[in-house]
Amino acid sequence: MPGCVLRASGAKFLPAEFLGRSSFTPCNVFHSGEPRGSASVWDTSGFTVEVSAASGEEFHKQIEDAILFLHRYSDELNLLAQMKELEDLRLDFGVSRKNGFLQCSYLPPELLRLAGNLRIGIEISIYGADAVE
Repeated sequence: MPGCVLRASGAKFLPAEFLGRSSFTPCNVFHSGEPRGSASVWDTSGFTVEVSAASGEEFHKQIEDAILFLHRYSDELNLLAQMKELEDLRLDFGVSRKNGFLQCSYLPPELLRLAGNLRIGIEISIYGADAVE
């Protein structure tokens, strides 16, 4: 599932309350207590929005898309970040695991500044060769 998504969640967060007045089209909406998979349930409620569809091999493209997304939706993201029930707001970058001794993922200052100013954390999820794209 490489690509980049924005994930917003919280134990008492009501996704529909924000999404009802937002221009975002979520790719996933989840609620606390609902099945998350065959062996687990969600412990928070929230949603995800696709920020970049670039593959896990195109981390640089995901970053470019994320910077554009943060610029384009800064007002909406600011409103989202101010919701008192929101506990976690992050960009999740999905990257492919590389063979070799070292794997580095550089985050440019512009991305860090924009995300930080909007109170958005950053996560890098590394997917192995057996992950489905």
